[in-house]
Amino acid sequence: MKKTLLAAIGAALAFASPASAGPADTLNGPYLGAEAGGSVSGTTVETEAGSYDLYGQGAAGGIFAGYGMTFGNFYVGGEVNGTFGSLKSEDLGASIEKDYGYGLAARGGYLLGSGTLGYGVIGWERARFDLKDEVSSSKEWVDGLRLGAGIEQAVSDTVTARGELNFIKWQGKDFGVDNIDAHEINAKVGLSYRFN
Repeated sequence: MKKTLLAAIGAALAFASPASAGPADTLNGPYLGAEAGGSVSGTTVETEAGSYDLYGQGAAGGIFAGYGMTFGNFYVGGEVNGTFGSLKSEDLGASIEKDYGYGLAARGGYLLGSGTLGYGVIGWERARFDLKDEVSSSKEWVDGLRLGAGIEQAVSDTVTARGELNFIKWQGKDFGVDNIDAHEINAKVGLSYRFN
């Protein structure tokens, strides 16, 4: 999984290469896209018998749609997304798995060159978690705060490529008698089609 994360970050840097040039106005207007990459997570589970830490990794993917506009060299936009993957942490007969979710985010950035956008992300995520042990299973929706940064490159008049790194702090949540407190780091690369 570490190789997957490194490959995703490397692809993000490659997208910023000056060799990939496109018109800056490609970044204006509505868009639709898909992305894939990997995630790592850390989770503290508190039970009646004590607490323990779980660490996991898995694939991450999703679809997204949004709208953005440039104002001089500045960019402002908003985005909704659906996520899926197989992020799982397990140890000592217990496991917690995040399967799918959705969210919305604001994006703001600055044009670094010809069709190259550096941007930051702040948003809200909601995902389905499944906590299992040797005798029971419990599923709950959990909310989280998403902070991220990325680079997006116009590769044609209608297509952009991007690489993004996110940190998600999941809200503490009760699963019956157990409580979880989790965070996640994911790296993804994606392509989007601009309807401009």
